[in-house]
Amino acid sequence: MSVQVESNIQVNKNTNKQKKTKKRSKRKPLNFRNEDGKMMKDFDPKILESFKPRQVKVRNSRSIKISSYNKNNKKQVKDDWGRVPQCHTNGGWIYKNNEIIKNQRGIVWEVIKNLAGNIFKTEKDLATVTLPVTLFEPRSYLHRIFDSLAFAPLFLKLAAQQKDPAEKMKLVIACMTAGLHQTVAQQKPFNPILGETFQGCFADGSEVFAEQVCHHPPISAYEIIDKDKLYHLHGRLTFKCKYKGYAIDGHSHGTTTVDFADGSKITYTFPILHLTGVVMGDRIVEYVSTATYNDPINNLSCELTFNPEPQGWIKSIFSTQEQTPSDMFNGQIIQKDKKNKEKVVCEVNGSWLGRIDFDDQTYWALKRRLRPVEFFQYKDVLLSDCQFREDLIELRNGNLDKSAIQKKKLEVKQRRDATLRKKARK
Repeated sequence: MSVQVESNIQVNKNTNKQKKTKKRSKRKPLNFRNEDGKMMKDFDPKILESFKPRQVKVRNSRSIKISSYNKNNKKQVKDDWGRVPQCHTNGGWIYKNNEIIKNQRGIVWEVIKNLAGNIFKTEKDLATVTLPVTLFEPRSYLHRIFDSLAFAPLFLKLAAQQKDPAEKMKLVIACMTAGLHQTVAQQKPFNPILGETFQGCFADGSEVFAEQVCHHPPISAYEIIDKDKLYHLHGRLTFKCKYKGYAIDGHSHGTTTVDFADGSKITYTFPILHLTGVVMGDRIVEYVSTATYNDPINNLSCELTFNPEPQGWIKSIFSTQEQTPSDMFNGQIIQKDKKNKEKVVCEVNGSWLGRIDFDDQTYWALKRRLRPVEFFQYKDVLLSDCQFREDLIELRNGNLDKSAIQKKKLEVKQRRDATLRKKARK
């Protein structure tokens, strides 16, 4: 995925290409596209220099409501928060590839039959269920972790240059919220094997590493190291995926930390992904619950609530007002003084499928064409790298039967190794 930037960003056309070729002789060429689709030869630092939060001109911008109503119940100013056409009317990202959905539903029904209907009686952890490879994409979860972090080279590099702690917090929140729309994919990644690794880099030179460090519970460790050492992002996640009736909840349990060069740091957590329409109805991805951000050094915190005004099925039928889309979120950045007294620094509102506002300033908008930074996977890597997994290779080549065989072999081997480790501890 290439980066698209706004038209007011200029590219230095007088760059010496030969010198850059020598410096990056061991790297795959870095490519970007501007709004006209023309290629840009290297990451342009002017992208950061030109970034400025935009003033929100829409009235009622601090309200989480898409439509406000006066005392006479007459609709006033409407603000769609820049939500993209892929949004469902009631909120969330709706999948429209009916062919894939139809094929997946047939497989899901087979899985349900094999479980003798027990999947509906309790919250079933899908990590314990063997699924056919036709539901998978040819990538490991270690690779997919970085989909939501594709804005890090832009926002976190800029955050590292800020002296105001509150401004740092705003940019970290914008970075993480902007990356959520990158996670909407119809196919499941492969579960990593213990000891499996992943290596790559973003187009600006920032390197990424990931490793599966625990089998049960499954824990994935990951990090992004900025090329100029301005920031270091790292964390450990346990991904849990539960089937609840006709919906799936996916949650990345764990804390991610961003350490900045000036000694400050910000930690944050992820909200829960909620997928409906697994076996019938519209297939929609939403984010629910909360995401928390903390700066312990400067006593700053923020709790973002996703889908802050949920409506049940019955309430949505009898309500006379427009439903607030479920992809909306709100919160406040709060700072505590020495006496532990709280002060509201700013209000946070927006949609993870539209834009994010801090008070009356927009820091990110999906329609603004500020796109995620392109990502490359290294070729000269450890033999434990996920790109050497035989089940992934076979699936990538379209050999479903061979991929299923290799996947089963790895699962059997992993269970056997887990048993041996358990015996060794006794």
